[in-house]
Amino acid sequence: MFSIDQLSVTPPLSLFISILLIAGCDLIGAFLLRRLGFFNSENRTWLRWQAPIIGAMLLAIFLFPLALANLTARLFMQVIAGLCILAGTIQTYRTFKKIYYSKITLKECGKFIFALPLSCKLLILILLGMGFLAMGPETSADALDYHLGVAIAILNNGGMPLAPEWFMSRLAGNGEVLNALGLSVGAEQFGSLLQYVSLIGIVGILLFARNAVNKLDVDNCRGVSGLIALAAVSAPVLLFLVSSSKPQMWPIAMTTLAFALAVHPSSYHLSRSNAFIGYSLVCVLVMTASQAKFNHLLGGGVVGMLAFILMVKQRYFWAPLGITILTAALIIGPPMLWKAAAYNSSWFDAIIKSFPGNFPGSQKMDFAIRYLMNGDSGLPFPLSIFIPTSIGWFTAVLGVGGLLFIGLRPGKNLFFWSGICAAAIVVAVNVVLAPQIARMYLEPYFWLLFMLAVQPNLSSLNKYSWLKWPIFAQGLIVMAAAWFGAISLFPGALLPVWRRHVMERYADGYEIMRWADTVLPKNAVLLNGHRSMALSPRDAVSTEWIQYVDIQSPESQVYLDRLKSKKVSHVLIIGRIDSNAPLAKYYGKVLAGPGVGHKATRNPFNQGSKYEAWIVEFESSKLP
Repeated sequence: MFSIDQLSVTPPLSLFISILLIAGCDLIGAFLLRRLGFFNSENRTWLRWQAPIIGAMLLAIFLFPLALANLTARLFMQVIAGLCILAGTIQTYRTFKKIYYSKITLKECGKFIFALPLSCKLLILILLGMGFLAMGPETSADALDYHLGVAIAILNNGGMPLAPEWFMSRLAGNGEVLNALGLSVGAEQFGSLLQYVSLIGIVGILLFARNAVNKLDVDNCRGVSGLIALAAVSAPVLLFLVSSSKPQMWPIAMTTLAFALAVHPSSYHLSRSNAFIGYSLVCVLVMTASQAKFNHLLGGGVVGMLAFILMVKQRYFWAPLGITILTAALIIGPPMLWKAAAYNSSWFDAIIKSFPGNFPGSQKMDFAIRYLMNGDSGLPFPLSIFIPTSIGWFTAVLGVGGLLFIGLRPGKNLFFWSGICAAAIVVAVNVVLAPQIARMYLEPYFWLLFMLAVQPNLSSLNKYSWLKWPIFAQGLIVMAAAWFGAISLFPGALLPVWRRHVMERYADGYEIMRWADTVLPKNAVLLNGHRSMALSPRDAVSTEWIQYVDIQSPESQVYLDRLKSKKVSHVLIIGRIDSNAPLAKYYGKVLAGPGVGHKATRNPFNQGSKYEAWIVEFESSKLP
């Protein structure tokens, strides 16, 4: 099985299994936090919201090294997923039982919500819309390329695939292993729901870390705290991230939690043992985040250094140093050794480079990711990451929530200034080295909102009461967009025919791959000219490398050898058949075509025109 169509179970069962997997993560994470002593009366509320994030972290720590060692066969992943589903069933039963015995009526819930300020009403409506959006079938272009494509390869290969010609697959990390865990039992939405509950965890930090109360009440959401949380959730780029299996919100939630643990006011007065436990959790969080996506190596590293410096400031040195070395060896060590061996690179390069080793075209690909994939909003940086210039660009910006930062008043507090400096370092490095896109700045954005939420004097924002109006306006727009997306995508989680309709309309390449499935032989190996590797109905080899390597040069031989070893039998050509294409002399007869597809995106205002596609036989045995 090579596509998500073949792996996903029939809707709505896929959604139910995904929810149970998330509930299982919640039970696992809550158990660990309780055992570590974090569920005390002072901090139980805001840390309870982090349980699913922690549970997924533990699964990643366990499964990622096994995937690197090719020990994650499909049956093994199904057993682990089955245990998580059992845990989720128990947790779901406990939750419903608790709700039943609480005797809370719908009328009481309605009164409670009605009493909330406007900021919290908007917050709830946005989160509900995003929740339904995350439950829809997977239509994200990035996810359909390598986030789910690599997950499928993990299940088929029994471990992390080594496909140097598929450049984007080299960016895969522990998030793709979690996606594979979900797909092993047909849970297509597990990855996107994990990103959604990660956003919920960040909201829990912003709402409750300041007051640290044991229950949700009106005062906790009233006024500034609700406005800060609304500024976080109404960032338009989140519409793009929480509805996808792209593992970005999850590592951001981990670094944000680690940041909060490091600089939270309660950390000033911890006992020695509690300080070490908290520091250990920070180390595990940031190092796990660094292995989810390469760019979180920066954010995780900065938070880790911040936490270490603050421990030294409290006259702890040797114990934190030992904890750091041990967690690095256990979490960063295995992928570092695997990359160094797989890509013939040094250990150091395996840590700091997104494309380690000397495979041809790697440097060009790295340059393209850093500088050529920024998009064109029509505005110069940094305005381009805050202000959309069109409806199609709306889900690619941070929005106006940063206006609240004029209310930051750190005073002379060392912890607060340390946190602000950490955020400033991440921003500065990203400006120099990273693509100039909004999602690269979400980590420092959430960190500064946390600093704002827990600073001693929240009343400083009351001087700028006008700030709530642009944030309310942005919240209304994002709420409308979230519910529009939910109405468009969520039906695909309910019935097979609705799923197919949603995928054909919003998933790029879905129409073409369904057509290819009807014409390709069952044993075909496809040279895939389309980006959506996770939709390919047959074993596929990516043509991505052709963009960055001269096929006439000797350096292309490593990729040509891959085509021969895989015994590629057919090629999918997007557009007309070009006799001057790099591999055209190895084309055989036309098997089928033209098939018709269209450039599809989740944003209805970014839909593209129709195009033709062809299936041509490929004579890989004649390759040099």
